[in-house]
Amino acid sequence: MRRGYAAALGAAFMLVSFGAAMADAPAVGTDSNLPLPRYVSLDAQNANGRRGPGLDQRVEWIYQRSGLPLQVTAESGPWRRVRDPDGAEVWMHAQHLAMRRSVYVREEAALRRGAQAGARPAAYLQPGVVGALTGCEGEWRRVSVGGRVGWVEADRLWGADDCSGI
Repeated sequence: MRRGYAAALGAAFMLVSFGAAMADAPAVGTDSNLPLPRYVSLDAQNANGRRGPGLDQRVEWIYQRSGLPLQVTAESGPWRRVRDPDGAEVWMHAQHLAMRRSVYVREEAALRRGAQAGARPAAYLQPGVVGALTGCEGEWRRVSVGGRVGWVEADRLWGADDCSGI
């Protein structure tokens, strides 16, 4: 009897340990095997954002800005639920999305020549500007916009809170 109790206790411990380890693991898309959530960019102009995954679903938005950063939050076959910089969530076909990273300027920001507040500005970015995310250094993000490259504080950008995939 004692051996059965010890075995049951050991099995319960293993299940709890395994469950805790799984809870710490990042979520992974069931169709792509890529992490969720993750950032991508719009790879097409006039891409439909639909209410649900499927061509039979109503079009909620027509996205016209190629390069716009989007956050993938779920997957269903070839469809991805994405969140845009304004917080809208729609479903898009994966063919309209690219793995390259981009950022959206949330508030006016200086594009600096170095990754520090005292670095000389190379340009000033207005809200709504979209640029390519090319690097990270602490709380600074290396951004390329209109042929200029520099550093912007991450908290002024949408789509720059994580540096994976760069």
